[in-house]
Amino acid sequence: MKSVTKANSAMRNLTVAAATLSCMVICMFSYGARAAEFNLTPNQENAAPLTKLSADEGTEFVKEYYAALSRVDIPAVVAKFAETVDYEGEGQRDRSYIRSDLEKYVARWPILSFKPEATTVSPKEDGSAAVTFNLSYSLANDTKTTSGHSTNNWILRRINEKLQIISQREVVHPNARPGLDKSPIPEAVEPEEALSDEDLAKSRKAQVAPERASKATSAAKTPRTNALGDFVIALDIGHSPLRGGAISARGVSEYQFNRRLVTELYAKLQSFGFTRSFIINPEGEEIHLIKRAAVANERNADLFLAIHHDSVKDTYLKKWETDGKIQKYCDDFHGYSIFISRKNPKAAESARFATALGSALLNAGFTPTLHHAEQENRPLLDREKGLYAFDDLVVLKTAKMPAVLLECGIIVNRIEEEKLTTPEYRDRLTGAIELAISKFASTPAATANSSQAPAKQQEN
Repeated sequence: MKSVTKANSAMRNLTVAAATLSCMVICMFSYGARAAEFNLTPNQENAAPLTKLSADEGTEFVKEYYAALSRVDIPAVVAKFAETVDYEGEGQRDRSYIRSDLEKYVARWPILSFKPEATTVSPKEDGSAAVTFNLSYSLANDTKTTSGHSTNNWILRRINEKLQIISQREVVHPNARPGLDKSPIPEAVEPEEALSDEDLAKSRKAQVAPERASKATSAAKTPRTNALGDFVIALDIGHSPLRGGAISARGVSEYQFNRRLVTELYAKLQSFGFTRSFIINPEGEEIHLIKRAAVANERNADLFLAIHHDSVKDTYLKKWETDGKIQKYCDDFHGYSIFISRKNPKAAESARFATALGSALLNAGFTPTLHHAEQENRPLLDREKGLYAFDDLVVLKTAKMPAVLLECGIIVNRIEEEKLTTPEYRDRLTGAIELAISKFASTPAATANSSQAPAKQQEN
């Protein structure tokens, strides 16, 4: 009887062992299937903790990166990235994208010099390490040179025994001394964005006669109708890589938001038949604000639209830590705002398009912000549609066609910043803009009562 009991016990143990082995096989298979389903990268599968990463090792890694970039060794630079990277606020990008981006960069600036300094290494709870440093740079090509400083924040991991970048962010600080703890103060208006008529006249004298060039070019053009295919929209990317504008709650420059949205809006306008629309400064060159409007004038544009993203006054900003770095944010305000200049020669038409744009944005589910009236005493022309007057904005008052500046959202608001990084949200935004442009382009000015003056300031 005992022998039978022992046999039964052994059989049960064997059965349990077999079941356990089977479960392990199934779990392993299931994990493999889920890994394939969710496309797990080496960042997640083979990453080792970096709690022992020294400041010297982090500093050496950064120096090697910029040494390779200075000698235009693109493969060596790309090899320092993981297979997928949170790349410059653009979301997850693979190595092929990064290679293409770097190739464009060095094609534009073939002579490069970089000096990284003040590197700090901060271990993170997830086993990675944040590397923060300042960078002095000098760039040149056959016709121009540029230089400046930037603050950089990378996240590193050891993947397959190799140190690699899994996140890379850079914030450029033009005309400022480098400092790890000092980010540029987000401003609603950069220096020289708004000029009085007297200062504008002085500034124009320093430019290369944009008015004369404009008249000569326009005179050579033949008259045309305003069918969609003939309607010309000049799209202006607010700010530039060196003068990046506001800084978002997560440390991304406004220029990057502006450029991404303008690129997507341009593609949408082309697909809807606005084949003569163009981007004034697609490569991010440093051009004077007067020249931006002059380019639109020279190309005889029917509409000038400047795309920006918004901030608030510094007194409203609070501090928080994200990705191992202290940033500034304000969640108290959100929404879009629209600006026109009543000094624009087509001010009534500017107001007509701005009104159409406000209506389209409202119908698409967006809401305006009123903080420009409250914080800056900016004249509020239409409270419901978020329409303001900013009469001395250079790009608006020097354009010879109807001109509008759209602040697409407040990027120091953490929730709104996240929304603006999603393709679906931006598609809804560009869709509303395209709808307003189509309505404006297809409605003759005479039937829209365009001879009327822009709306008067409303009470706050």
